[in-house]
Amino acid sequence: MILKQDTGRSLNACTVLIVDDQPTSRLIMTSLLEDITQCHAVAGASEALDYCAAQLPDLVISDVSMPEMSGRQLCEALRSNQPTANIPVMFVTGSDSDEEQEKCWEAGGVDFVTKPINATTFRNRVKTQLNHKIKADLLEQLIYTDRLTGAFNRHYLEERLPFIVKDCERESQPLSMALLDIDFFKQYNDEYGHLTGDECLCRLTRAVNEALLRPMDRVVRVGGEEFLLLMPNTALNGAEIVCNRVIEAVRRLHIPHIGSPYKEITVSIGLALYQTGVSESATAVIAEADKHLYKAKSAGRNQLVFE
Repeated sequence: MILKQDTGRSLNACTVLIVDDQPTSRLIMTSLLEDITQCHAVAGASEALDYCAAQLPDLVISDVSMPEMSGRQLCEALRSNQPTANIPVMFVTGSDSDEEQEKCWEAGGVDFVTKPINATTFRNRVKTQLNHKIKADLLEQLIYTDRLTGAFNRHYLEERLPFIVKDCERESQPLSMALLDIDFFKQYNDEYGHLTGDECLCRLTRAVNEALLRPMDRVVRVGGEEFLLLMPNTALNGAEIVCNRVIEAVRRLHIPHIGSPYKEITVSIGLALYQTGVSESATAVIAEADKHLYKAKSAGRNQLVFE
């Protein structure tokens, strides 16, 4: 079974975040776009950063001049953080001077409109940017996802893990990494056939993704039945909770497996922690997680080991 690939979203399935300290401006922009796409509006850059960290909108439309943090500073902050770096930012500015435009481009903006807003121009520029984002997301999906399960693939791991580590180091945050292996999966394939095995992999991947909860967490398929869970900004105690939630989510699938002593599909997990200034490298931490996975298997499987 091959997991059906998403061929792209419609504009009304996208999310636009509007950032403006003036309530009237927020209302005008929202009313111009609400029949095109889903809109959410906030009054300042701090709220916008919190929203983007949790939701990852498809487009940010930001006023340039705002108290505390300008729209350009907001854009630079989004660009400097790997999970939000690819969110396009369109500026709304009261100035059409060449100097102001140049500053918007230098900050990383993809487009800008001037006030007072022309409704037709504004709507069509938003449509254009959302279409660009849909195509970019589809291309990234084709490059970085496993065709069978929809999990991220090894290519994603090789290209993105260094940036994830760098972000954690910059913010002095831990990075938990866990290796997950499906117990007795060879026996499962032998008993039920590889097509049923593929279906099992897909169901399990969906369950694991749902158990992770946070958009910044990642599931990477690194082998036939082996997955790596990446949990940025998560200490060991938090990762322990997440991993146990993953194990329970797989148990709740109740996929029959007569070749297992548990009589259904279960998983074993080895967990390790990357800490700035302590860990040798991300590769070394993955190797440590692999050792813990081996211990979990040796201890009877269907469990988490992290020490």
